[in-house]
Amino acid sequence: MEFNGQAGQGSFGGFRFRWRTANRRGPLRPPAGRGTEVFDADKIGGRIVLRHWQAGDRFHPIGLRSHVKLQDWFTNRKIPRERRHRLVIATTEGGEVFWVEDQRISEQFKLTAETKRHLIWRWERRGMRQTPSLRVAAHHAKLARI
Repeated sequence: MEFNGQAGQGSFGGFRFRWRTANRRGPLRPPAGRGTEVFDADKIGGRIVLRHWQAGDRFHPIGLRSHVKLQDWFTNRKIPRERRHRLVIATTEGGEVFWVEDQRISEQFKLTAETKRHLIWRWERRGMRQTPSLRVAAHHAKLARI
């Protein structure tokens, strides 16, 4: 999916999303409400790939020191096997996982003092119970309703 322009929307297998970019510097306060994430748009690039989990996927969850295998992450978080394969994964064009649905964002794509553009991502899943995502206040931006 290309991120040309400043806003857009789409769907992927029962998962609906809206996005927009904003020229803002650095991190602000956490986003308002579940189903909203904010990333450093320049670190992600102009193309995002949405897909489902695959064996061997690795992820660097915000707040952790290093990468973990998604298989291990799901096991440690007690996410049922059948649900793991339905969760949406967002990767950069180069294949780096920067977001796992209903989990955490990646440490490398969080907002920092050097962030110039925010990618504001709102998502909704129909027919799957959501669990609260962990929010790390210092690394997210406040979001006005899209």
